[in-house]
Amino acid sequence: MTYSIVDIRRTEISKIWLKNSIINGLNQSTKSIPTIVLYDELGLQYFEKITYLKEYYLTDAEIDILKNKADRISDYIPEGSFVIELGSGALRKTKLILDAIEKQKKNVTYYALDLMEDELKRSLSALGEYQYIKLVGLWGTYDDGIVYTANFPEDSHKTILWMGSSIGNYNRDEAANFVKTIQDKAMNPGDLLLVGVDRRNNPDKITIAYNDPSRTTEGFIMNGLNHINAIFNQPIIDRNNFEYFAKYNDSLGRHEAYYKIKNDTALEFEASDDNPKIEIKLKKDELINIEYSYKYSKAEISDIFDFSFLSYVESWPDSQSCYDIHLVFKPPFYFKKKSDSYESVPTIEEWKELWKSTDTLMNMADSIYDKPIEYRHPFIFYIGHIPAFLDIHLARYFKQDVTEPHNFATIFERGIDPDIDDPDINDPKKCNPHSIVPDNWPDLNSVLSFRDTVRQRLMAVYNDQKIIPRSLGRVLWMTFEHEVMHVETFLYMLIQYKNVRLPKGVIIPRWKPSYDQVPKADLITIPTQTVTLGHDDDECADDTDPLSLPFGWDNERPSRKVTVQSFKIQSRPVTNGEYLYFMKTTINKGYPSSWIPVDPSLFHYKVRTIFGPVDMNVAVNWPVMLSQEQACRYAEWTRMRLPTEEELRCFYDLHKRPDFESNVGFSYWHPTDVPHDKNVQTLGSGWEWTSTEWNTYPGFEKSKLYPGYSSDFFDGKHAVILGGSWATHPKIIRRSFRNWYQRGYPFVFCSVRLCL
Repeated sequence: MTYSIVDIRRTEISKIWLKNSIINGLNQSTKSIPTIVLYDELGLQYFEKITYLKEYYLTDAEIDILKNKADRISDYIPEGSFVIELGSGALRKTKLILDAIEKQKKNVTYYALDLMEDELKRSLSALGEYQYIKLVGLWGTYDDGIVYTANFPEDSHKTILWMGSSIGNYNRDEAANFVKTIQDKAMNPGDLLLVGVDRRNNPDKITIAYNDPSRTTEGFIMNGLNHINAIFNQPIIDRNNFEYFAKYNDSLGRHEAYYKIKNDTALEFEASDDNPKIEIKLKKDELINIEYSYKYSKAEISDIFDFSFLSYVESWPDSQSCYDIHLVFKPPFYFKKKSDSYESVPTIEEWKELWKSTDTLMNMADSIYDKPIEYRHPFIFYIGHIPAFLDIHLARYFKQDVTEPHNFATIFERGIDPDIDDPDINDPKKCNPHSIVPDNWPDLNSVLSFRDTVRQRLMAVYNDQKIIPRSLGRVLWMTFEHEVMHVETFLYMLIQYKNVRLPKGVIIPRWKPSYDQVPKADLITIPTQTVTLGHDDDECADDTDPLSLPFGWDNERPSRKVTVQSFKIQSRPVTNGEYLYFMKTTINKGYPSSWIPVDPSLFHYKVRTIFGPVDMNVAVNWPVMLSQEQACRYAEWTRMRLPTEEELRCFYDLHKRPDFESNVGFSYWHPTDVPHDKNVQTLGSGWEWTSTEWNTYPGFEKSKLYPGYSSDFFDGKHAVILGGSWATHPKIIRRSFRNWYQRGYPFVFCSVRLCL
């Protein structure tokens, strides 16, 4: 077998460091020994034996997945990739992936990273010959491997493997920080990370996995004591006075391995150049921790990927549903699902991620002067409008001039929303107030230069303001959410655009057809109740209210209570398949704009995505994206109705799902299937239409900062939508947020669920 080994150790694991770590750990009130002492050459051999034990289900579970999904994983690994495995071990499982790559005739370079050179030689030589795969061993630590990988060519594609639930060797904070380090230092947009993760399984199943009848695990742990004696070159520890003790801590979701002291004893560490003579007393039955193995719920592993700015590609369970392999990637931008600042001033990091998103979307337009939707301006307007809106409000707040060229404030301040039944943008009765529409839009370079200058202006605000008063906080919050909303506008324009480019650094889905439509949606009874809409946020009190008080748009305030009578509502949105059946049954030719006709006479349609149209059998169980007028026609056919705003809010409140289950904020770059079982779906994939007219209400007052934001559209033609879509920033997935569109507007990412 042809392979090479590269010594990438920046510094050897120092015996001095290891000695100090052992002594320091034993000197604490809660004693511990570094887990690394388990992994000398004999320890690695012990561990390899453990992976063959039937009780140690993790290895078999991972092999089970890879036998069924290695081809699928290989599908995502591009030609010419670098595949890097952290802690490669014996390569028994990895071989399944390499064989799949070889079968697909992809030229890749595989790097196996391990602490021990002999182990690398042994495992690589046992792989056999490959025609398309170059094999390289990396001799070093995780940190060495990350530094080495970071120096690969920037345009190269990397797939990093971290298998065997090695993530469980870290506590949850350490694991999150380590995965974040991999993302930050070793990955570029579009790179993949494949992670094996053990679940929070039955405690008995976990306990016996680490306390097998053959006592192989015990031998592995006890060998660590021999290694300590070798490290100090002294017979410090008498193994006969120690025993292996293990337990599963269900509340913390971790297996715990300890050395238990049989009799009172003292460990004497002889003096050296680095340390004086040290004596450490150990009491009978005292426990010394040597290893934790953390297990993960779906929410816990999702939190780690969210913290690390990594997006899901796919996940696969084993056949016993006790273990998962997760494939995630580094996207060109990331919107965190969990944030402490959802309702306060956006951070600089949040601004920068948002700018990455708008820049990514801008580059997807073949020509920024094209206009894919007749009711909207061309792309160039939005590229200029977003920074112009920010610039105008910063200038007003600080009583300064707008950024040059000054005429950009005139042409880019406000966009158009014409009456779609009579779209005359020059008639104020048929279109909202808007900026002057120039005969010729400015050139792209001048707009981008303006944008960059405005961004620098904003960064200067953050750098110069030691304390941000609430009035300035409102400007920052408002302009951030304004850009957030236009990200979605830009996207639904791109989906209607025939010359759209693929998003750079985003994994293209490997679409799978759904051969069976989901069961009919359940009807959930919501009891009579009083619901609170909106929240209290007095713009006039910005000089006295604390910055921490949540902000809201003028249509969110003040809070108000509404009594809602009992009603029934569908457990999930209407799907493309259900709407297609409605069209076939009623001979309805009015297909949604989210579809593309292939042969309408045969009711053959495809569904639009940012990656191009997909067959209906792929999207048949996605929520259908349609206008409110189309939703009402469908509701009439089913003898049901659309929910009111109050009713939909009641449903959301009673059936809120965990954040990781909601397809919002680019969790995926497309809608996803509604539940195939009886589970309830609330937020995700698309906004949802209500029957409520967008209009004033008791207590409503126009914003002084942005007077026309809501009231310019109180025209009887707009309806309230709630929730959020796959492209909605999590910042505006808040309970009080309200959105609106014209009833006949067909392009928004908006679905519907029906009521009785």
